[in-house]
Amino acid sequence: MNDLLLKAVLAGVCFGIWPLLMNRSGLNGNVSSAAYTLIALIGVLPFALYSSGFSLPTANWTMVVLAGLFGAFGLLSFNGMLAGATLQNVGTLFVLMTVVQVAIAAAYQTFMSGHLTIDRAGGYIAALVAAYLLLH
Repeated sequence: MNDLLLKAVLAGVCFGIWPLLMNRSGLNGNVSSAAYTLIALIGVLPFALYSSGFSLPTANWTMVVLAGLFGAFGLLSFNGMLAGATLQNVGTLFVLMTVVQVAIAAAYQTFMSGHLTIDRAGGYIAALVAAYLLLH
């Protein structure tokens, strides 16, 4: 498995686990978002400072700000959902969020490639069917 695939799998495992743990924290959505952000910053900052190729001056700051704003709103929404979810429905809500997230990424890929293939259209239909089956 190459490095990028391994990182994708590891990210999926970690992004799959942390919300389930946060759901059990007892914090409300906004406080859990702040706590998560602070702890993530503490965990990420040493790697960011150590990394080579300091790129802040040349970054596209419009995209950085937009990404940060969407990320902040998404984190607040997601943790608000987690804080209100029961142990019985947190998995269902998490699946719904994940299916929407995958659909956004797939739509972006379709847009960037400039065309919708039969395979990709089939994938969209399969995702809708999977979401329906997993949520009911």
